[in-house]
Amino acid sequence: MISSINSNALLNYLTAQSQDDPSSTSGAGAQAAALLAKAHGNAQGQVGTLSAASLQRAAGTARNAAAAQGLDGAQKTLATDLRAALAKAGVKLGGAVEFSVSSAGAVDVKGSEADKAAVKAILNADTGQPGFASRIATQARDALKLSSTIQQSAAISQAARLSKSSGGVISLYTSLMQQAGSASVVFSVSAASSSLSYPGSLAANA
Repeated sequence: MISSINSNALLNYLTAQSQDDPSSTSGAGAQAAALLAKAHGNAQGQVGTLSAASLQRAAGTARNAAAAQGLDGAQKTLATDLRAALAKAGVKLGGAVEFSVSSAGAVDVKGSEADKAAVKAILNADTGQPGFASRIATQARDALKLSSTIQQSAAISQAARLSKSSGGVISLYTSLMQQAGSASVVFSVSAASSSLSYPGSLAANA
């Protein structure tokens, strides 16, 4: 379900986006929103889709909660460093800039034209090791890995509760994971705040 994410692809994509229509809709971002809505809006125990309760239980385990806290701390540090680089260049974001990375490796960026241009300029000029593009890609990879773990645990738990036979558990688990589909991570940063969203993240932070 999870594939490795190439940080060079992230940077190249962001650079190529400079001539994109600002009114275009992010496919990865829209997919992430749909997945999050499905993951947290389903009725408890609904067959065929992962329920919010199952996801919350899976995300609330000590190991998953600790991993989520680590990711949250890392995204805040990344956002702080990115804002510092922008400030050094005399730029303050007017709104939020969203980086979307899917498990299939698709990347997208959303925001105003001015904000996107400023962020892309910083990414292109960045000489840090690791650089911002690499850090965003690594963060997305780690979030997708945690998301997969949460969804798998939730699917196992939900299938075990709803099925009356071992064969039924396996069948329902497979169905639930197929319904989960391809996940996306959205890293959002603005002048005053930041966030990292992925399927299971809202339950983890509940």
